[in-house]
Amino acid sequence: MVKKKKANIGTQRSAYLFILPSAIILAVFVFVPLIASFIISLLNIDVFMRNVSFAGLANFKKLITDTRAFNDTFNTIYFTVLEVPLQIITALIISTFVANNTRLNQIFRTIFYLPFICSLTAIGIVFSMLLDPNMGWLPYLLNMVGLGGIAFLKDAYLAMPTLIVISVWKNFGYTMTLLTAAIIDVPGYLYEAAEIDGAGYWKKFMKITVPGIWPTICFCIVTNIIASLQTFDLPYIMTKGGPDFHTETIVQYIYDRGFRTAPYSLGYASAISVYLFLIIAIITFIFRKFILNRREEANAW
Repeated sequence: MVKKKKANIGTQRSAYLFILPSAIILAVFVFVPLIASFIISLLNIDVFMRNVSFAGLANFKKLITDTRAFNDTFNTIYFTVLEVPLQIITALIISTFVANNTRLNQIFRTIFYLPFICSLTAIGIVFSMLLDPNMGWLPYLLNMVGLGGIAFLKDAYLAMPTLIVISVWKNFGYTMTLLTAAIIDVPGYLYEAAEIDGAGYWKKFMKITVPGIWPTICFCIVTNIIASLQTFDLPYIMTKGGPDFHTETIVQYIYDRGFRTAPYSLGYASAISVYLFLIIAIITFIFRKFILNRREEANAW
């Protein structure tokens, strides 16, 4: 009995040693910056660490009356609300067709995954050239069929939807890979039993596939929501937040106030970072509490 307890203690220690590097990385690159951001948000400080003074909640009071911050909040949520469902639906539809391990499906999976591993900077530059109204091939083709004059990235109403479509194309391959792996793990006998009972494709999809991969779908939704709320690269490269701040996101504003535009207020930029963290935490909590848990309860019944 004593030997068994010692063996269990040794196993637990080994497990802790295995997760220790990940815990250290998580602490250094997540928790420490988060705490540092909150502390800096209470200070008047620029990026050069000069003229440091205690500001208290002054930066947060300033944020409440900052119309640009609320405009960027709307843009960020607008991007997230459209990008995440489109990406999940696109990935889910395609994953159902490429789930079988045939040679052709493996080729298609690789092709769909390639944009995800490509540099977002390169993709942004290429699409900026392709959509340029003066030299891009897409405006040229549209002009040939009588639909000229469309400036995708310079139109206030088309710029954000254009970025969303490009983001979905760039990222859905990763989500598709996760969903495909989950679909492959769904027991085949469930589909066979459903076919014997006369279930069609749609009924099998809704009653077997979706419930079987629901945890993976939820994981993809949560991670995509977090990533979309922090989007920066694509709008910054392709539109610089324009036209007239219609595509500027919260992270772009943080960068602009902290590092790009004088007086380089690092304290105020940190306050916006804390504000963004709260948005992400609240949305994630609401999703898990009221959507994920309810679905799990429904599956239990």
